[in-house]
Amino acid sequence: MTRPAEKVLVTGAGGFIGRELCRQLAASGNSLVTLTRTPGSVADPVTNEFGTPDFSGDICDRALLERAMDGVQVVYHLAGIAHVDSPDPERLQTINTEGTRAVAQTAVRAGVRKVLYFSSSLAGAAETEKRNATAYGISKFQAEQCLLEITLATETNAVILRPVNVYGPGMKGNIAAMLRLIRRGLLPPLPKVDTRLSLIGLQDLCRAAQLAATSSEADGKIWYVTDGLEYRLNEIEAALYQTLGKKKPGWHSPRFVFFTAALLAGLVSRLSGGKASLGIRTYRNLISDNLFSSLPIRETLGFTPQQTFYTALPGLIR
Repeated sequence: MTRPAEKVLVTGAGGFIGRELCRQLAASGNSLVTLTRTPGSVADPVTNEFGTPDFSGDICDRALLERAMDGVQVVYHLAGIAHVDSPDPERLQTINTEGTRAVAQTAVRAGVRKVLYFSSSLAGAAETEKRNATAYGISKFQAEQCLLEITLATETNAVILRPVNVYGPGMKGNIAAMLRLIRRGLLPPLPKVDTRLSLIGLQDLCRAAQLAATSSEADGKIWYVTDGLEYRLNEIEAALYQTLGKKKPGWHSPRFVFFTAALLAGLVSRLSGGKASLGIRTYRNLISDNLFSSLPIRETLGFTPQQTFYTALPGLIR
C-alpha cells in the first residue's frame, strides 16, 4: 500500500547515499527537508548541482533536530561516520550511537510517524559477538538498539536497514580501491580465492528504503538489503579488468605475498597518518565470505532489485 507524498527529513543528505535518496524522494513528490554536517553540500534533486541544505550542524544538537523535524512525518537517518573513514572508537560512539539516540528521542517528541535508520551489515557481527566485529559495526549495532528501545511503545515506528557493500557513482571501500588501482596498473593479481560476497546498488537501496517507509510490515524490524546475487571476488576482479579494457594477468599472487603487501601498506599508512587502499582488514575481507540474504525483504515487502554490479559497472567506470 502506497502513501501520499509526505514531509520527510534526510539526515546526512550530502553523503554518498543521501544525495541519491534525496533525488528519489523529491521525484516522488515528497516535501524534502535536508540536514548535513556542513552547509553547501547537498545536490539539487533536479539539476544535481550542489546547493545549500535546509539545516546544517551537529547531529547531537537537540535544538537543531527539533527545528529540522517540525511537521515531518518520516525521518531517513543516514548521518554518521562511515567505516572507511576509520576514526577512533570514541568518535564513532559519539556520532553514530549518541547521534542516533538524539534523533530517536527528538522524533518521538516531535510526533514523527517513522524513523528509518541506515545501519550496516557489519552490525551483524557485533550483534552475534563475533571476533571480527569492528568498532564501526559495534557503534552501528548500539545505534540500532537505541532506536528500537526509544521508539518502543510510542507512536513513532522504527525501521532498520542493514545494507551490504553499496555500489554506485562515488562509492568508497575495497572495490572502489581495486578499481582505482587496476586502472593505474598498481594492483597485483589477487590470490585465487573462493570468497563470496553480497552487494547492493545505490539506487536499489534507496528504493528499498522508500518501500520500508510506506509499509507497516517493516516496522520494528531489521532488514538486510542486497541485490540477491552471490558474487565471487575473482569474478569481480575479472569484470573490472574487462570493463576497463585491460588484459588481466594469467597468474594469481600467492596469498602470503598479498598478505605481506597488505600488512606493509597498513603499517606505512599508520606511520604517515594517511589512509591506505590496502591493509590487514582488506586481506581478511579477501579470504572471508561476506554473504547475506535479502529474501525476507523481498518476500515480505516486495523489494525487487533492478540492477546488479555487472550491469552497473560501465556507468561506475564512466
